Amino acid sequence: MRLLHRHPEGFDPNAAWTQESESVRQDSRLFRQIVAQRRSPHTGRQHAFYRLQGPDWVNVVAFTREGDLLVVEQFRHGIDASTLEIPGGGCDGGEIPEAAARRELREETGFVSDRWVPLGSCTPNPATQNNRCHSFLALDCELQGDLELDPAEELQVWACSWSEWQARMRQGEVHHALVLSAFQLLSLWEGWPALRERLEGSGEKRGQD
Repeated sequence: MRLLHRHPEGFDPNAAWTQESESVRQDSRLFRQIVAQRRSPHTGRQHAFYRLQGPDWVNVVAFTREGDLLVVEQFRHGIDASTLEIPGGGCDGGEIPEAAARRELREETGFVSDRWVPLGSCTPNPATQNNRCHSFLALDCELQGDLELDPAEELQVWACSWSEWQARMRQGEVHHALVLSAFQLLSLWEGWPALRERLEGSGEKRGQD
């Protein structure tokens, strides 16, 4: 990369701000809202920053043995509209991300898999949040049982061909940022070209049947 500008002079992005104080504004089931008073290492000025502390999240790009993508559709209260997503959720206390991913896939779709690939992680909003979202690929998924949803969860599960899912992403019907991030990570996985060829072949075969 080529540096174009720096402000203030001598700015070092890795220089940590000094923590002066911290207070909890709200503690909910999902996040703790923190107000942190911090001092700039470059200017010496103090500023207030609002931070959200919460558990890590997981996303699962799950394909069945037949080559279909498992998609969940549900109503989201943040935007007051339905969304097309992949299985996912939060890590329970002390739960490692892959264990959470396996649990969420089973609970939200009834499917399980013995073939798991970690795709990487992202920071959902580093300006205000401290957590990460970990994405996993689950292959050759098979139906094991019924859904195991939380009391407030209502959703429907779809089996979607890869070609249709691509079309829906291009048309903007898939707009959940963390879902889109998972497919970006999938595209960077070294095994993706071979898997894509298999998925496209499966779609062509079903179209001929």
